[in-house]
Amino acid sequence: MKNTILTIAGAVAILALAQTTQATPSLGNITGAIGFAGNADLNTGTAATATTVVSWNGAFTPNPVVQSVSGVVATIVPAQTQIVFAAPWNFTTSSTITPFWYVLGTPSINFQLLNTSFVRGTLNGNAYTVISGTGLLSATGYTSTDWSFSVTFQDPSTDPTQSEFTFSASQNSVPDGGTTVMLLGAALSGMALLKRKFMA
Repeated sequence: MKNTILTIAGAVAILALAQTTQATPSLGNITGAIGFAGNADLNTGTAATATTVVSWNGAFTPNPVVQSVSGVVATIVPAQTQIVFAAPWNFTTSSTITPFWYVLGTPSINFQLLNTSFVRGTLNGNAYTVISGTGLLSATGYTSTDWSFSVTFQDPSTDPTQSEFTFSASQNSVPDGGTTVMLLGAALSGMALLKRKFMA
């Protein structure tokens, strides 16, 4: 009798968990692509040796802006929105930064940078550095979504000694890693175990 009560309690707990999960409304994953543009002050006069972004700003605004955007993210962060980036940022060290950027005036829309790597090179005699990474894009009402990130700094062709560099950055949503399928599998496994206990 005691085993039957425990089994029924377990079944009720699983059903309650399923109902709680369904009761929390979500607008889904934040999919699409977004591009940023602006200027950055680096800690040296060339991208060939720079290690740190000292500060960020826009070409005509105090902060960098969204230059292009598509998909679901376009409904959350429209073009020309100002973005506040974390600074100083030592991009040679891969570390979690929360948040790495957020929408000016709306910190609840933000990107958490989880890891990075970088490469340096030269194009037409000008040095450049490309930093790539992954992280989570979050916005109220949506599921936090895996995104890839990339930013490029290139030496100015007019004055290679100045510390301010134009930069471009892009992000793309990463396809669902199967979390939904994993949760469904776990729920079905739990129900199968309960069925065995009822049959015994």
